[in-house]
Amino acid sequence: MTLLEQIGSDVKDAMRAKEESTLSTLRMLKSALKNKEIDLIRPLTEVEVLDVIKSQAKQLKEAIDQFEAGGRSDLAESNKIELEVLKKYMPAELSDADLEAVVKDTLAQSGVSSKADMGKAMGFVMKAVAGRADGTRVKSLVEKMLSMFIFAVLVNTMVVSSAHAEIGTVTLPEFGTYSYLPYLEMGIRLVRVMFLFAGLFSIMEILRGGVEMTVGSVRDAVRDKAEHKIITGFMNIGVVVALFCVTTVVLKQLG
Repeated sequence: MTLLEQIGSDVKDAMRAKEESTLSTLRMLKSALKNKEIDLIRPLTEVEVLDVIKSQAKQLKEAIDQFEAGGRSDLAESNKIELEVLKKYMPAELSDADLEAVVKDTLAQSGVSSKADMGKAMGFVMKAVAGRADGTRVKSLVEKMLSMFIFAVLVNTMVVSSAHAEIGTVTLPEFGTYSYLPYLEMGIRLVRVMFLFAGLFSIMEILRGGVEMTVGSVRDAVRDKAEHKIITGFMNIGVVVALFCVTTVVLKQLG
């Protein structure tokens, strides 16, 4: 029996039993489902029916919070009864432990390991959860897992990794084997860009020192300060060039 068939059958049962609260809730639900069908100009799938039910349940939860905040416990209780009617058609909520297991397995299978791919990770996990957990709970856990992964990679790379481990690949008991080579390359390229800016800044300091030395040549204090800028600028350029060369060699090795 499909959800739509179940809802239709329950409407008839509520009418026979004269359960006004249940009947009212189901009639509002059927109205919302009908409106969705009109919008899509086709019959609803099981997933779409469930989405409408979850949307109605979310509205009731928000109304309950507002009524409780406003001291209207009578209206809050009325909405809680309606919410219980809708929960009958929704899959059971996953426990924290079960949700954590689903998120961990899904991230491991998808290969997502960075917060930069948060949207992609949420798409995979929400599909695996299939309505059994609220999006807020899922997002919080996905963010936590990705943060843990990044920390674990750092620890494994800097402390635990053996000397013969393959560069850019890490095996973690909690997450499986991942390749973080693309992120490593991206990080090194960003560092090289920073070196370029540092080099430009050093050149500007040399030029400023040269101008100051020319303008204030008759004053010893100004001349000494200008000479210091020029010397420091050349030293910084030497360091930047050396580091830029090192990162270039590392990139070639990774490639």
